[in-house]
Amino acid sequence: MRIPRIIKVLVSGSVFLSLATAMADPVPVIDQVQEDWSLVVASPDLDGVGPQITTCMSPVSDNSTPFVAFDMNYREFPSFSAGGLQLQVWSNGRVPTTCTQETAQLATANETITWTQQISLSNNNLNYDILGGKSTTWGRFGQGNGNLSISFATTINDLSAYSPDYSLAKSGVTWESNHVSSMTLVQVRYYSGGQLVSTDTKSRPVNLGNN
Repeated sequence: MRIPRIIKVLVSGSVFLSLATAMADPVPVIDQVQEDWSLVVASPDLDGVGPQITTCMSPVSDNSTPFVAFDMNYREFPSFSAGGLQLQVWSNGRVPTTCTQETAQLATANETITWTQQISLSNNNLNYDILGGKSTTWGRFGQGNGNLSISFATTINDLSAYSPDYSLAKSGVTWESNHVSSMTLVQVRYYSGGQLVSTDTKSRPVNLGNN
């Protein structure tokens, strides 16, 4: 059957418009990243102030910009204190800003602690937040359950240089790792303008070593 020329033209035009639209769709600008973490403490050591846990999260996969460290079961600044939770901005080997919540020490065997740590960009600032923290020792912690949030000025326009493997490499149990059963970066979510773009469901266990 012969197809009328007008139909051929319309079909060709539709295909062209579809291709043009697809080619014109911009690549989402990643401006927010969330990491889900899980920690299982086998046997806490009150006298030894252990275990001591730190995670690090950076907008880039090197040391070229400030980054945030999250200490659990100890606070480093302005001087060492046992227990609690503390955020620190690290910049060129200095710590210009901290944020602290809670003071209790880990004291429950086989305690599971879960939390989400988030970096986001807004108004030339990088914001770091702890979200939805759950534990026996500190109860619920982070945004909405006390404030664990910190920010600093940045010239970065997007989070395309973020790497979960960098977070993994810089995170771990810094003291008495033999008191920890597991520490895992469970999954990572990427957002653009408040909309979920993708989810990395790869589970990344931390190498606990023997500290």
